[in-house]
Amino acid sequence: MRSARAAIRAGIVIGLCGALLVGCGSGDEPEGDRASGSKGTTGTKEPTGTEGTTGAEGTTGPSGGPSAATSGDGPTGSAGSAGSEGGGKGGTASGEPGGTAAPDATPAPDTTPTPDFVADPALVPRNRADALTLARAVITRPTEYGRGYGKGTPYESDPGDWNVLDTSCNWQREGLPRTVLASFTRRGQLPASGAKGLVRISSTVTVHRTTSQADWEMAETLEEALRCPDQRLGGSERVQQLMSLGSAFGQSANLTADDSLMERGEFIDESGGGAPAHYAWNQSRLGTVTVSVVVKGGKGHTPLELTTAQIHAMTSMVNRLKSALGGTE
Repeated sequence: MRSARAAIRAGIVIGLCGALLVGCGSGDEPEGDRASGSKGTTGTKEPTGTEGTTGAEGTTGPSGGPSAATSGDGPTGSAGSAGSEGGGKGGTASGEPGGTAAPDATPAPDTTPTPDFVADPALVPRNRADALTLARAVITRPTEYGRGYGKGTPYESDPGDWNVLDTSCNWQREGLPRTVLASFTRRGQLPASGAKGLVRISSTVTVHRTTSQADWEMAETLEEALRCPDQRLGGSERVQQLMSLGSAFGQSANLTADDSLMERGEFIDESGGGAPAHYAWNQSRLGTVTVSVVVKGGKGHTPLELTTAQIHAMTSMVNRLKSALGGTE
């Protein structure tokens, strides 16, 4: 599984580096709430529309993925035996004149950082009811985005559904696959005021049955920006010029989650004049749970201002999730 995720990450990083024309290295971990389906991949972006309040578990999701392995033959060094009288052509003589010493076979220590949080297995949700209880306890309150933010419309999603990016790069609502116990979204907004436009923001908590399934959601989310750099959210809303990047624990300043990812691009509301505004999606994973915050900016709001709102929300959710899972750090 780890090699499969490494292969996905390597391909994504290579593509991203090529687009940015800068050098960077590959990681070994992927990036929200996704599982492959017949129509595409699933996630937490927000198509417009009204949603219900009840839902049921969906159909079977994916349980496998590609694997990557490398093999090859290379020179190996070991101490040889002394050559026979007259000299040998191929051997290295250990301790003989003209011989070479055997290389040090001591392996280098593994310096890869490992996550410092481990959940209490007894507190990890195993059924839909417990998963929804956890999601409601963790998810952002509107005031946590910052001053002036309030409830969006619709305020809460049906926890039995989630968003699916289809093969035409359009976001749709579909029932949850069996690999997901609950996916709960809560929306906020900063009303337009004076010369500044409306800001739309939402948070999502998704609880998977296993850690590997949550990990695949992160990997597939990274892939979506490459597959669909321009996406239609629903109604008059769309995003364009998307780029994404994932960071395993210990990489790119990620010291809070097993995995994290970010996606950046431009948000356009065609009903409001169609001027591009800041768009950002941040997502993190702890064990079987992913949390994400999506912000769709408005006229007059700076990326720094909107990023600050995202950070407030992500920090609150990650801290509450760690507390709810009762693990060790």
